[in-house]
Amino acid sequence: MATDVMDQHTFLSVPEDCDLQVVDMIAFSTSHPCLTFDKWRYIAISDDQHNVEHWVETAF
Repeated sequence: MATDVMDQHTFLSVPEDCDLQVVDMIAFSTSHPCLTFDKWRYIAISDDQHNVEHWVETAF
């Protein structure tokens, strides 16, 4: 469960019996679009398996 968000960081609370490993991938959406457009020149567009299909240039 996400317990806090600070800029681009998300803090998680994970139960001790969770089998989540360091190499596992978890995906979140942006918490606020303005932060994304302000901080990143390009945004990756991915498919349902999280493979990057193409990039979009931001113009904010």
